[in-house]
Amino acid sequence: MASWLFPPHRSIGAKRAWRFAKHLPSFGWSPTVVCRRVPPPGALDTSPWALPPSVTVSPTYDAAWVSALADRAARLFPPSTGRAEPAQGPLRRTFAQRLSERWDLLVDALVPTETAALHAPHLSRVLDGMAPSHDVLWSTSYPYSSHLACLPVARRHGLPLVVDLRDPWTPNWVHARKFPHARWLERRAERAVFRDAAAVVVTTETLAERYRALFPALAGKFVALHNCYDDAPEAPPPAPLARRTFVHFGNVYGPWSLATPLRALARLRARRSLGPGDVRLVNLGKLSDRDRALAASLGLEDLVTVLPPEPYARGLARLRAADLLLLAAWDQPDAGLYLQGKLYDYLLAARPILAEGREPELGSILTRTGAGTLVPPNAVDAAVAALEAALDGAEDAPGRVPEAVAYFSAREATGRLGAVLDAVREGRAPCPS
Repeated sequence: MASWLFPPHRSIGAKRAWRFAKHLPSFGWSPTVVCRRVPPPGALDTSPWALPPSVTVSPTYDAAWVSALADRAARLFPPSTGRAEPAQGPLRRTFAQRLSERWDLLVDALVPTETAALHAPHLSRVLDGMAPSHDVLWSTSYPYSSHLACLPVARRHGLPLVVDLRDPWTPNWVHARKFPHARWLERRAERAVFRDAAAVVVTTETLAERYRALFPALAGKFVALHNCYDDAPEAPPPAPLARRTFVHFGNVYGPWSLATPLRALARLRARRSLGPGDVRLVNLGKLSDRDRALAASLGLEDLVTVLPPEPYARGLARLRAADLLLLAAWDQPDAGLYLQGKLYDYLLAARPILAEGREPELGSILTRTGAGTLVPPNAVDAAVAALEAALDGAEDAPGRVPEAVAYFSAREATGRLGAVLDAVREGRAPCPS
């Protein structure tokens, strides 16, 4: 399993590989996980990340000297993390934070796939040494260069390659903003990887259908395997920030926005004279400058709090203590290609969910699990009703359906992945999800 991100890296992408690795031994597979040596500065998650004895973790994905240089640069120029700046108020970021983000955007636009591609030759050499004792090669992205590193190894050793896309590759808003040379190279790379892969696993049925339409000759390779949740150790509940708390778990960036919940909160404040002791909207991670400016313009500085990312177990404790969990919206046709990983953490937390969007797949999950409500984009009145119900202590969901929620558990999801691995090892087409 080639996974650049893996615990103790705090990224949500690291958790997908960890959950699969944890449960694959129950389905007859003994994984070797090849991951980055250590998380970069500021990305360490100290939560417990236990694995069965039959799972081997080999932190040899990256060339040590390249990572050492990158980490030194990260210490000199720390990235924007969304931390609150007490001296300026929680909704303002420093000039250095904003400049760092702009630099990252420029680099992303210039470089095909991503800068982690510098490690691809090293990763290929590492996998060459491991391949003879393994039956299947599995790679996951981000970074997309993982697949390019695994492709020649699979060819040389005659191993089936299972490609796992946590997000779309070229049908992706990040890809669309790259310079033309980078987009051209990535389209060629994507086609080559898909052509030789035994299976391509994606995280939504909508994306699977998009890829089947883009690559009709390869349609049988695309399998939808949603993200999942796994039981996590209970952590002490955080000190309450207000009588009622609405929480968004993770970064709000790119096209996603919390504009509708923010506008709804402003209406509620005007209607009910709410203060910071009554209600608080908390974002655990980076909040976009666009949403920060909107919150400030609505006079919500004292009701909106931006906190730095927390260890996963503590973050889950905050979700479990929340009165309402928010999913940021993206009102574009391609929004259906993504189902945010935090959705499954919300299912685990068992608190009501307020999501905004038009995606039928998201609406279907919320309906059949009874986990929450999907409101149309920009439907401020509907969001006001959901926030008000949570403020008054009422559940805004018709009631959880445990059997439907369990479908998204890590064990059940890994069973579906195990079926894909069994199929490609035996030379069969991957099983449908």
